[in-house]
Amino acid sequence: MTTTTSHRDAGAFHEWPLVVFTTLAITGAGLLATPLIAWLAAGTTAPVAGAVRLGVLLLAAGLAVSTLHLGRPFRAPLAAAGFGRSRLSTEVVVASVALVMGIVNALLQQASPVLGFTAAAAALALLVTLGLVYSLPGQQTWRGAVVWMPLTSGLAFSTVAFGAMWSGPLVATGMAAAGILAADAALLAARRMSLVRLTTPSAPRYPSFFARRDLVLVSRLALVDILPAGCLLAGLPTLAAGLLGLGILLDRVAFYGFASQHTTVAELQQVEQIIAS
Repeated sequence: MTTTTSHRDAGAFHEWPLVVFTTLAITGAGLLATPLIAWLAAGTTAPVAGAVRLGVLLLAAGLAVSTLHLGRPFRAPLAAAGFGRSRLSTEVVVASVALVMGIVNALLQQASPVLGFTAAAAALALLVTLGLVYSLPGQQTWRGAVVWMPLTSGLAFSTVAFGAMWSGPLVATGMAAAGILAADAALLAARRMSLVRLTTPSAPRYPSFFARRDLVLVSRLALVDILPAGCLLAGLPTLAAGLLGLGILLDRVAFYGFASQHTTVAELQQVEQIIAS
């Protein structure tokens, strides 16, 4: 990456469509996973129908926003042609499956637990692919612990959202959320170490943002892990879910803001080539 490109990119954040897409996808997938969380925590999927419907809307909106970052938005459905060859194509296919399963689950008046669990499994697979898609060779800031953080933050959102809907005891939900939030905080600590101990010289895409990484990471820790945990202890799961949603948004800004060397554009161009072939 040349100095001219770095200087130009430092003044304009071009990844907003991806930030919005991944934020909506993580929160949407988290809500689609609530039937599984509900069954594990309370032995029932009854109270989560509203969460599944909202999850469908969020994921659908995210997929729509994601096309804004493609050179040819109207050809976005053809991205599935690279399934098995491109991680981004795999993400598109898994997201589509999760969305379809969520729609089916939301439309049925009495969806069976099997359908709910299937949609939840697809949603969890989406959270994994969201992390792995950017683990590119040579891209130091998008590898390691960070690839699993969409999964932990999505699961945390799912658990906290269920706590906001469940009128029963929050003990099991709180314990599950505490474990997930602790795992997320551990991944964040590993993430911080990877950023300060880069093995080779890097050329951050947004150097001023990268220089403030500790402030960004502390803010992310507070919004995703510490404050939601405190709200759960105080019996305020709805507030916990709201703060966690803001934290996921900050997490996605940080993910792209810390970018160096390879960028999302490189992977998107590869998929465009596959579509055109």
